[in-house]
Amino acid sequence: MRSLLFAAMVSAAACNTLSPKLTPVPPVQTVPADAKGHAILVADDPVIETRDPVHIQRAKDANVPHDYKVAMIEALKLAGFRVVLDKTEAHELEAKLALAVDESTGKVRQTYRCAVKRADGTLVQQVDWAWPEGTYVGEFDVYDFATHNLASEVARSRSVLDELRKSPSP
Repeated sequence: MRSLLFAAMVSAAACNTLSPKLTPVPPVQTVPADAKGHAILVADDPVIETRDPVHIQRAKDANVPHDYKVAMIEALKLAGFRVVLDKTEAHELEAKLALAVDESTGKVRQTYRCAVKRADGTLVQQVDWAWPEGTYVGEFDVYDFATHNLASEVARSRSVLDELRKSPSP
């Protein structure tokens, strides 16, 4: 299993690998043509937001921040962004990633976050995508499923698109 943090989503999938109940990874929705090619910075590893230090340690042990970042970089590229990794490279936007884990209801709830900021650090929009309850994917599809959905939300964001349209076309 790729991550103990994702055990709730994957365990059922692992038991039902031949089951038609597995949800396929969706394609990434792209930004409109006039917003394609703008640079978005993804420099920092995602933050694991939780009150439980066990989740943070499990995430680090399972390499969750790195793997989530790598998958999100690919998803943003599929959405039509030019992704830069170095803060010194020119960019119109910056993506600050996080994964919020909440167990206050007795069930593990995961929300994937992308705070989209201007190059000067001001927030354009906080984009959240919560893992839908009862949704199961294949063991190796967890990151792609989450990041494809989150990148699609970023690509559909009116605030993000308005911000990109203020910048000259690349």
